Amino acid sequence: MAAKKTVLSIAIDRELLSKLKELSKEKSYSVSKLISKLLEEVLYLEENVFKDEIYKNIDWLSEEWKDKLQVLFTKVLDTTPDPIWIKDLNLRIIYVNQAFANLFGLKKEDLIGKSDIEVLPADVAKECIFSDMKALESKKSSHSVEKIKAADGREIIFDVIKTPIYDKTGKIIAILGISRDITEFVRVQEELEKKNKELEEAYKKLQEIYEYDIVTGLVKKRRFLQIVREALNQMEKGQEYTLINIEVANLMYANEMYGYEFGSKVLREFSKKLKDKLEEMGFDFVLSKIGGNKFGLFVKDDIVNRHILRKFLNFVKSIRIPTPDEESFFVPKIIFAVRKISKEDTKDLEKILLQMEDLLMHLKEGGKRNFVILRNQPVMYTKYIELEKKIKKSLEEGKLNLQLKPIKDLQELSVHGHQVVCSFDEIDEKDICYLMENASIDNVLRKIDQKLFDIIKRKVYPNTDKTIFVRLRQTTLDRVLNLPEDKITKDIMYIKDRTVFMVTENTFNNSYSNILELKNNYNLKFCLDNFGVGNTSIKMLTRMIEHDMFQYIKINSSFIKTSIYSAKRKRILKGVLAISNEFGIKTIASGVDSEEVFDFVKDIGFEFAEGSYIGESLDVENLKQYLLD
Repeated sequence: MAAKKTVLSIAIDRELLSKLKELSKEKSYSVSKLISKLLEEVLYLEENVFKDEIYKNIDWLSEEWKDKLQVLFTKVLDTTPDPIWIKDLNLRIIYVNQAFANLFGLKKEDLIGKSDIEVLPADVAKECIFSDMKALESKKSSHSVEKIKAADGREIIFDVIKTPIYDKTGKIIAILGISRDITEFVRVQEELEKKNKELEEAYKKLQEIYEYDIVTGLVKKRRFLQIVREALNQMEKGQEYTLINIEVANLMYANEMYGYEFGSKVLREFSKKLKDKLEEMGFDFVLSKIGGNKFGLFVKDDIVNRHILRKFLNFVKSIRIPTPDEESFFVPKIIFAVRKISKEDTKDLEKILLQMEDLLMHLKEGGKRNFVILRNQPVMYTKYIELEKKIKKSLEEGKLNLQLKPIKDLQELSVHGHQVVCSFDEIDEKDICYLMENASIDNVLRKIDQKLFDIIKRKVYPNTDKTIFVRLRQTTLDRVLNLPEDKITKDIMYIKDRTVFMVTENTFNNSYSNILELKNNYNLKFCLDNFGVGNTSIKMLTRMIEHDMFQYIKINSSFIKTSIYSAKRKRILKGVLAISNEFGIKTIASGVDSEEVFDFVKDIGFEFAEGSYIGESLDVENLKQYLLD
């Protein structure tokens, strides 16, 4: 016999009773059964869900809102796109929101009372049950990533947080799950990881390009210095190795005669034959391409004796590279500087290499010897070191002075422009000029350049409408082309419209292509400075004219003065001026320090001149007042 059920009598207003009857027809329940089920659901939610403090006392709510609270709660959960569910301690679903039902293409009521095994694929269900048990056992929230196959066939990756639900006594009664679709996030993350791997591969390739010369395959200067430093650090005290700086002196001739492709072939063949010979001789060595036509050779042995070096030179002379027309051979002509190095040289290695490059320049100018051996610190570099110390001290004490030498029009005797010259109280101007092209103290000279161009930008450029003439060193010129974000580069680009950059013949010969690129691509204007004392060939002068590289040419003062008393020199000078005039290159006479020289340069045809007879140098600080006066 069925157990008796307790009868509960409740008073219901007519409007509510009418709604209950409509709902009972929809659900196919009697009104009493419907009320019973609704009460069960409300009690469950009260005991199992609304345990937080906010729900313990809701007297502040109106009666109408108290009735709507459950409905609102359900509506809020149904509006979120994140699937939410609640399971009992038997891990059966007792609540799901609409997003959860949509995920599986089912109705909410079809999911209630089901376990994961009945709803999900077996492998996914096992993972879900495991993470559910983990949250229940740990009695705290658990975090997991789960893959679910949705009703539409898509595999969705969810970030799932599962949290135990406690009753008012602190007993766990259910587990709440909230999941967030992170499929797109994971896809983007995987794509980023793929891109990162691609970037790493690209970086390795770039590093190879950065560290290895593309023409010869040899390590470049930076890596070469690292290898040599590492070797020196491992040396024993008293042990000595050999460092050689080699220059293929006639590479420019090869480029001009047969083209740059043949020039690259010369470098390739030369480096290959040199490597083969060194390996044949049994040396432990590193060969590097440290510059355009320069090679660095590090030998783990002391080979600094003239017999070995002559043998080395004779081998190079035996190298024959067929020319493109196959009618003759090209023989690389080399000059080189040699020095013993030891552990004590590790810190100064780069400076030593630069000193050797500077000596090669002097060797090339002299033309009498093929190599030089550096026994000890050369006297000339001892002088450089002393001057470097003086410059650093003067810079620290703010003793850098900038003077403006007037350059005047010889016909109108008006100021055409100002040449910016830097000076120090305790250093002779001739020493400063000599140092300007010295690579071994480039760091301190770069600091001078930084101050020089900064002052021109701030104090000279805004205060004059005349042309500004300023010396541009070879290393600074290369820096402008290769480091667009450098402060010096930015200052130069700021003042370029009213500035002429002066370069020496050596800089012109060594950086011809860079000067041409800066002229054509960045609209820089150039002046060939101190012309008459360098080694510029007729071919280079022809190329200079063909490409309109220089707007001005400034003739060396000693050449001008000796031309006064030499009829042949005077005719040569007239020829230079005539060619310059023919091709629109303005001419400047330098060092005009007497009336005799002034009359000579004016009569022979110079357009402009500078020197002590032309006008006193002006301190930059007094420029504004000078212009006002």
